[in-house]
Amino acid sequence: MPAPQPLKLTKVELKKLRTQRRRQREMEKQELIRQGLLEPAKPKVKISNLMRVLGSEATADPTVIEKEVRAQMEERQMAHEDRNLARKLTPAERREKKVKKLFGNPDEVAATQVAVYRIEDLSFKQHIYKVDINAQENRLTGIAITVEDSFSLVIVEGSAKAIKRYNKLMLRRIDWNPVRDEDDAPEQRPVNSCNLVWQGEVQNPAFEKFTKEVCSTTASAKKILDALNVGHYWDLAENWQPEVGV
Repeated sequence: MPAPQPLKLTKVELKKLRTQRRRQREMEKQELIRQGLLEPAKPKVKISNLMRVLGSEATADPTVIEKEVRAQMEERQMAHEDRNLARKLTPAERREKKVKKLFGNPDEVAATQVAVYRIEDLSFKQHIYKVDINAQENRLTGIAITVEDSFSLVIVEGSAKAIKRYNKLMLRRIDWNPVRDEDDAPEQRPVNSCNLVWQGEVQNPAFEKFTKEVCSTTASAKKILDALNVGHYWDLAENWQPEVGV
């Protein structure tokens, strides 16, 4: 059984947590200053607030004071740029951050997510292309089986985030009943649909990559899946019935 995942905080909760931590650090800093263990920070003097901060000291020798203030401003700007440079990610770190955002942390051991779709007709080339290219872009393994004179099956395995994006593609974004150039009588074509038959977790993936197969019979399609010990996915799709509203 996979280890329970920590709860993800919302953006509002994360912002609140950062504010609390920042306030706590400031309180600790002020306490150290009161105890004499830390030197108070010098006031940030700028040209715009020079007279207000320094008062009569600024009028004693304004040229020298202005030069000193400009030097302090330049020093603060350089320190700011140095901090930004230290925080800047390398190209490799940026790629790693993007991968974590899209697919989750690769270092975390998690069960493989699986989604099984039943498509009534997967013979249209544009549909096959979208099913295939999006599986590869989302780093999903699995198979798309097109069967003549029967429904077709798509199985994908991967991270939870990738499966969520793929679900959106299959169930919402793809138009499964487009007007085809070669279709002289679209009203005679049966209504096509894609349905999510099953989604869940498995301990180990059954596929090494995403592949496409065209089968002439359901028996040959089932044989391909049986060889990978996932023939039960075909049975699920074959026995699937659309939900009927009450």
